[in-house]
Amino acid sequence: MTNFQFAAIFTERRKQLQVTQEEIARHVGVSRAAVSKWEKGQSYPDIALLPKLATFFNISIDALLGYEPQLTNERILKMYAELAKRFSKEPFAEVDVTIDQLIEEYYSCFPFLLKMAQLYVNYYNLAQNKEAAADKIQELCKRVKEFSGNYRLKNEANLLEAYTYILRGEPQHVLELLGEDAVVQLGTEQLIATAQTMLGNIEKAKEIHQVNMYQHLLYMITNANEALGLEIGNVSYFEQSVSRIETIIDTFHLNKLNIHNTLLFYIKAASGYATQNNIEEAIRCIERYVKICTQIKFPFQITGDDYFYLLDGWIAKEVMLSTQTPRDEETIKKSIYESIAHNPMLASVQNDTRYKSLLVNLKHHLKI
Repeated sequence: MTNFQFAAIFTERRKQLQVTQEEIARHVGVSRAAVSKWEKGQSYPDIALLPKLATFFNISIDALLGYEPQLTNERILKMYAELAKRFSKEPFAEVDVTIDQLIEEYYSCFPFLLKMAQLYVNYYNLAQNKEAAADKIQELCKRVKEFSGNYRLKNEANLLEAYTYILRGEPQHVLELLGEDAVVQLGTEQLIATAQTMLGNIEKAKEIHQVNMYQHLLYMITNANEALGLEIGNVSYFEQSVSRIETIIDTFHLNKLNIHNTLLFYIKAASGYATQNNIEEAIRCIERYVKICTQIKFPFQITGDDYFYLLDGWIAKEVMLSTQTPRDEETIKKSIYESIAHNPMLASVQNDTRYKSLLVNLKHHLKI
């Protein structure tokens, strides 16, 4: 009961009602000495007495105990960041014990449960027992889906559960959860924006349109990144895809707006060119990758820009990770470096002096 504030709340309410310890003792059938110990924090009342005490003070049992099962978004983000940092420094099993304790304490705080599932996904590769980690992620997701009653949380949990099946190498379960074909996008956000405009909420309508454009840009880049890996044998299509996506990245400044997707694009492009033995294009893509990396300012944050000037408010309000990245800084830096230093698909360029020089420069910049 270390997180309870019973003693302080009990004393405050007793004084507000102007009753003595003796009067409360008689009301619930205990000694005055017992009540005195409650106020000093030396002991707690028997659980059977809590409803009677709460009724006497005209507050809920949770309020009497000072227990808050629902964490604020700010508190969830802080806890996430602290645990992510620990994952980079401590054994997975030790951090896992702490998370289990927190989950037990906040088992009814569904945004927190979902965030812990995301944390496990982001550090899944560190788990010694990956099956157990995957089971835990899916258990959390299923609880959120069954009990949260919040459409957004349930949808995110469903997607996260599906992603866990990818990690487990069970693609059929993904299709069972999400379906087997692409679905028509119905344009819900456009209707919401139109309704806001009709109500005179112009700034809100503009924000919705900007957010919608931003998200669809990211969807396009994400899909293109995955498609590149499937089109390596189709050289003409592969080259055209790289050219078109680079144009979009440069036009919308995605190298600053969403660094993660942009870096992933250049990794995929370089890997494809290296597999095709197109060394010059592979090196060019690695050069772009390294150049973007040298422009990253840590701690890394997700923000809008002059074009998407209403994005920051939406990120702060709607995105549970807010402006934080899903992993700690040290892990991000290692991942950035290892993505090109230990990438087997870049084998054909690893003896190129330009490639070696780029690795040295990147490692120096990241200070790893």
